[in-house]
Amino acid sequence: NNNNNNNNNSNNSNNINTQTTLLIGGSNGTATLISILCDKSNPRNAGHVVRVATRSAAKYLESDGGGDDTTDGTTGGRRPRTWRCHEKKHLSDVVSSDLLPVKLVEHVGRPDGVFVYDQEDGTAGGTAGGTAVDSNHEHDRGQDIAATLSPLETAISGIGSHDNGGVADLIVLCCPVSAHLALLRRVARALYRLDQWGLLGHGAGTDATRMGSHSNRLPPILIGSLYGAGGFDWMSRIAFLKERPAGFSGQWRRPLGLFCLKAFPYLTKSLKAGEVTLHGRYPQIQAAVSPSNAAVRRRAKVLLDRLLQNEETGKKLEFLGLSGKEELGGDGTCADEELVWRDSMKAIDSHIGAASSIYTANSARNAVMMMAAQSRHHATGKSGASSSAVTASVPPPILLSQSNHLGNAATQSHQQPRPPPSPLLDLLTTPTLSDAADPSSALAFLTCTLNSTNQILHPCILVALFRNPTHPHLSDADGTISWNPNRELTPLPRFYADGAAKPEAGRLITAIAGGEMYFVIDALERLMCPRGYDPITALHGGEPVGRRVMNFLGNSPHDLGERSGLTDFVLRREWRRMFGGVEDEENDYPTSSNATNNSNASNDRQQAYGAKPNLIRREGLLSKLMSYGLSHNARLNAVLSPCIVVQPSQQYKFESSFNTASATNANDNDNNNNNNNKTLEEGTILIKPDTSTRFFSDDLNNNNNYKTLEEGT
Repeated sequence: NNNNNNNNNSNNSNNINTQTTLLIGGSNGTATLISILCDKSNPRNAGHVVRVATRSAAKYLESDGGGDDTTDGTTGGRRPRTWRCHEKKHLSDVVSSDLLPVKLVEHVGRPDGVFVYDQEDGTAGGTAGGTAVDSNHEHDRGQDIAATLSPLETAISGIGSHDNGGVADLIVLCCPVSAHLALLRRVARALYRLDQWGLLGHGAGTDATRMGSHSNRLPPILIGSLYGAGGFDWMSRIAFLKERPAGFSGQWRRPLGLFCLKAFPYLTKSLKAGEVTLHGRYPQIQAAVSPSNAAVRRRAKVLLDRLLQNEETGKKLEFLGLSGKEELGGDGTCADEELVWRDSMKAIDSHIGAASSIYTANSARNAVMMMAAQSRHHATGKSGASSSAVTASVPPPILLSQSNHLGNAATQSHQQPRPPPSPLLDLLTTPTLSDAADPSSALAFLTCTLNSTNQILHPCILVALFRNPTHPHLSDADGTISWNPNRELTPLPRFYADGAAKPEAGRLITAIAGGEMYFVIDALERLMCPRGYDPITALHGGEPVGRRVMNFLGNSPHDLGERSGLTDFVLRREWRRMFGGVEDEENDYPTSSNATNNSNASNDRQQAYGAKPNLIRREGLLSKLMSYGLSHNARLNAVLSPCIVVQPSQQYKFESSFNTASATNANDNDNNNNNNNKTLEEGTILIKPDTSTRFFSDDLNNNNNYKTLEEGT
């Protein structure tokens, strides 16, 4: 009876897809995911272990009233903080309007572990660098490994953690883009050490089985970001190159993969620890994944669908790049794969009799097989025999869930695996032309970088919002403007609702997107993509409604590239680079139609391609629609402006009168005396931009280097 009960429990546990997710960073996105994914009242969260690695100890840890350690990587009787998320579910995420009804939903959850790392990667129980552990001496490893690992290494490997998650399947950076490179270097440093010690093996089971697992046939660990601006794939290359140890062979014992999302999936705000508000979800979930093949895409879909609750919300994860769907500028490979996976999984499920997913994270069945293989590996190593035959007899986990599903692990490990049925067999063994053309999905990641709309929206709205036409001497100096909370009904201006509503914001956004960036994107895509593909320009802009409006009015990147003449110009130069030829000034640098004589023809040629008058069709109408759409989006309206209140005692002297106050710049004794004595309405405060926020650090290319320009430049 006991054996039967154990078998039943084992079967029931196998029916639950387990997953271990590591969230790195202390952003509001981390708090939101904790609340949703760790809500134990939701049966979809069963088997999902969520860890947090952060420097924000006060935000994600709370005292339990005792003196014992109750959480991973921390001391002093602290435990993971419980977070409560208030989600506003709109009737439609595509058209998120204030006029449509909103449903309020509450999520409450607490992470399974919180790991606090410091600025220097110090460990909770050892040194930052740790000591080398001989992978051939299991006794030494078992004694020393937990004390040697840093908090981040513990969070990734699961060694010494108090949960059953094992090695992280998904490592997610939840932080501003400006912090990506620094965190990626931390992750790279930790992964190199864990790979060297063989600690990236299968995560199911105890510490001993985690350390003894063989990892070279496991699915990849996916590392990614919820917002892929700034060239996430190139930052990853830089991080892993900079942290690469001298003795690294160039071959990982367990493969790694990258992913990033084109747009941040949530709009959240937290005003105090333990509570966060989810104001809305982005209507589309689109991701770049590397390497580009069917197996990794399936792995990413299984993990990211669960991370982003796609089954519950009804959203679908779409992949970017040459292999994407035709409507996303690809060749439709991903659409074909979806059909194959769906039909194949139905046949597999009916044959096995229980739900099974390819690349199931931390499958208990695969863990047993890997442990058996590792035992044979050590046995043959001691006897001097070659272990190549043993290694070759273990099939990749992607095939294990479809073959040899009956019998014990020892019997399965000696059997030859049955190939999956066609057309799944063809899908897993034959690459497509699109995957072969861009095996690292460079164009997919470039789609995220070039179409990260914050680099257009945020600077334009900042300029429009922090400009004071009544007191220009204040706003021109440092962006100081007046704001009356009583009249405006909000303590501080809302970034989109108040900033984007200004006509100048819509005009600037339209002019910069259409008159400076779109035709450049079109020219770059024509140079880099195979003919007939447009994975970058097909997803220009941000909101899908705005994209359709731009296309309808004839202002897509293709349209602007053709009218600007820039695309034709760069293709001519590419022709000469490839096939030679003499530069033809008249044809390659044509003059615009208003050239009158040869004297100004040379200067006029510079305006013959690129930005030119009347390049954007219906520009005035488009500017108004842009301002209206951004300022009336119920999801975006929750974003507050990045500003600080100017302290009157520091910079300004206020002299009260009946209904007004006189604001005089105390530091300006000699200049602008005629502008000093301006009257401010009672209750009005002075605010200016907070340049330390992500609006500046992420979306302005300043690199903290402020250059001096000549006056008038």
